[in-house]
Amino acid sequence: MKQFVLKFIDIMIAIILGLGFQWWPNLVEPWQYVAFFFAYFSTVDYWIDYVPALKKYPPKTEIGLLADILVLFSMFLLIYSAQKSITYFFVAFALFRAVDFIWMWRIRREYTLFANDTIFFNTWLKFEGVEALVALGFAAFAANFSTQALYLLLGFVVFRIVMRILASFRYKKIHFA
Repeated sequence: MKQFVLKFIDIMIAIILGLGFQWWPNLVEPWQYVAFFFAYFSTVDYWIDYVPALKKYPPKTEIGLLADILVLFSMFLLIYSAQKSITYFFVAFALFRAVDFIWMWRIRREYTLFANDTIFFNTWLKFEGVEALVALGFAAFAANFSTQALYLLLGFVVFRIVMRILASFRYKKIHFA
């Protein structure tokens, strides 16, 4: 199952990234372009750690494979959401983080992790919970208050960059790369 999952995931991520470009003509607002680039960079950044982690800790059951498919779906939804509303985009990001939380939790249950991997997974489980909650907070704010979507999104991008830097300091490197 390991070889199948690895090939399947690589192909699906390539398809997701490729399909996303078909929506480029649908983007109109400046925030949508920023959201689109942010979604792509988030997906590629995720892929850098995801695929090596998947090689090291492949799913042992069909439930694990379903968790991987949910991760792929959430990536697709995040890229797709750039053409919708800013609220939809923040909810899609929160879902992306929540699904990854489930994926990492599955690995923690199925495997005995190496010491340095434990630090990585514990760090990301905490940070993803915070990122998902903050994204939902941004979504609630966007839904209830009239504000410039671009400025709200730029604030979120800065938050996400700070979280990524703090996580890297916590486990002292870009982990699986």
